[in-house]
Amino acid sequence: RGVDRPTDILSFQFQDLVDEPGVLAEPDFDIPEYYNLGDMVIDVPYVMRRCEEDREFNESFEGEDDVEYEVEDDGDDYVGDDDRGVSGVMSTIYDPEQRIQLLLVHGMLHLVGYDHIEDADYELMILKEEQVIKELQRRLNADWCDIEP
Repeated sequence: RGVDRPTDILSFQFQDLVDEPGVLAEPDFDIPEYYNLGDMVIDVPYVMRRCEEDREFNESFEGEDDVEYEVEDDGDDYVGDDDRGVSGVMSTIYDPEQRIQLLLVHGMLHLVGYDHIEDADYELMILKEEQVIKELQRRLNADWCDIEP
């Protein structure tokens, strides 16, 4: 990852064989019992802290129209920083359980080759996240994660 600060989720691909985001290459072996996309690790205390920080940050601008503000990246784990995470809806979800559900979507996309380092890749990943969230809402029920992506 190359970033020396906490994060909410890390995804570790089992294989780096990806033809393009969302299209996995054939595995190097033919043992179906060992097929595995990879592992994900969620830092739950960090997620809980970020939920509260985001709520406080967003409420400080409540009622203001088109507020423009700059956030300096001083290296700290600041709520408003651009750390290239999931779509903007993430910072408006203050329930840790719901946020973890979104993080699982984000982490799974990493496991199948999506990334968000370059601008074009970021836009593609956000689009796919929102498509997956909408599909999960449709299939599970309209209240899943109670968001409008």
